[in-house]
Amino acid sequence: MTGSVFTKPYTSAHNIVSLLYAVVFLLPFTHLFYVPLVIALLLALWRVREHGKQELRIGSLRQAGAAFLLCSFLSVINSPDKLFSLFNWCFLPLMYAVLYILIVTYADSRDIRKNLMLSFFAGAVLVMVYGVWQYTHIIDMATDMAAHDWVDASRFPMLYRRFYSTLENPNLCATYLLMMTSYSGAFFLFEKRRRQKGLLLLLTMGLVVCLALTYSRGAWISLLFILAVYGLEYDKRLFALLLLVPVILFFYQGQVAVRFLSLFSAQDTSIGMRFTMWRNTLRMISDHPLLGCGWGAYYLVYPDYDLLIRRAGVTIFHAHNMYLSVMANVGIPGAIAYFWFYFGHIRYAWRVYRKSQDTFYKAIGLGTIAAITAVAVNGIGDYTLFSIAVSMCFWALMAIGMSSYEDRLETDNR
Repeated sequence: MTGSVFTKPYTSAHNIVSLLYAVVFLLPFTHLFYVPLVIALLLALWRVREHGKQELRIGSLRQAGAAFLLCSFLSVINSPDKLFSLFNWCFLPLMYAVLYILIVTYADSRDIRKNLMLSFFAGAVLVMVYGVWQYTHIIDMATDMAAHDWVDASRFPMLYRRFYSTLENPNLCATYLLMMTSYSGAFFLFEKRRRQKGLLLLLTMGLVVCLALTYSRGAWISLLFILAVYGLEYDKRLFALLLLVPVILFFYQGQVAVRFLSLFSAQDTSIGMRFTMWRNTLRMISDHPLLGCGWGAYYLVYPDYDLLIRRAGVTIFHAHNMYLSVMANVGIPGAIAYFWFYFGHIRYAWRVYRKSQDTFYKAIGLGTIAAITAVAVNGIGDYTLFSIAVSMCFWALMAIGMSSYEDRLETDNR
């Protein structure tokens, strides 16, 4: 796939790949990523018309993905606002599938996968740069904190700032940073060239520092699980780094330590709020076990289960738990399909990691396992994959991992 984009047929795979580079770069910044994504889809459909369905590769988890798409579509039947749920379904699950299939199909070489990861990392650098600039403007940051109620001021009176950059709020940004850290750390471990290893170390350290500044406690715990994955799969000596946590907490008495230790306090209001939402969401699931309350309709239905929220006029978009949120939205069968698809990627990433001799693919495999683990752990106390940017980033990364597996599978079968 060489040569200028302008000298090739408009429907060439090269052009589709170029559009995918633009999509993954734009994901954390703007919803305009839909423009190159839709164009890539139209070009791919034209190629299917010319070459047949054999043009597309869907991946080894196609049954689970198709089952989730069907269940989430059928859940619209139960939505109080069916038009909204259908519209939301088209822009989220359907577009997940489009981006995923396009990457699995057209990221068909090591160079393309490498360039996709470079596009992700380039975007991550800009997210960090903008976020640091934003973080240093303390007056504007304090205004944002107060306007969005991102922290309990009575519990954390000295916490004036939280890093969030272009990702709408600190918790969404934290999940994005977790995903990027999972991969940058994995590539750092396997990189042999000194200059590239140094750059990856700087990138990983920058991501970790920015992650700390989000003050997202669930994300901090998830970061420890990334390290645990590295220790289990790469080198058990990495577990020694976990000893730094109590040392840092003992000697550093700043807001990071205060925020972290608050996890173990019975007085923490956000933890109590979550338990209340979880109980109410379980009631919601018991009332709609098969199809859920409708894709994206959680915020419309939840007030029926929480009188205080209804009286206060507060909007609750999700259950602050990934597992309960998915079940509430699409029902138990849909949730089974979703998590079959979600956790199924660990199996294929592990195969890529174990069987590949190429360190690039080993890093992809390890990074994918770490990212799935981190988001799964973070999902116990939050549901950040409801965000368009965060979820699209996640499924694009999973598609790169699946594409790597499909490529390795074809190589083994030759």
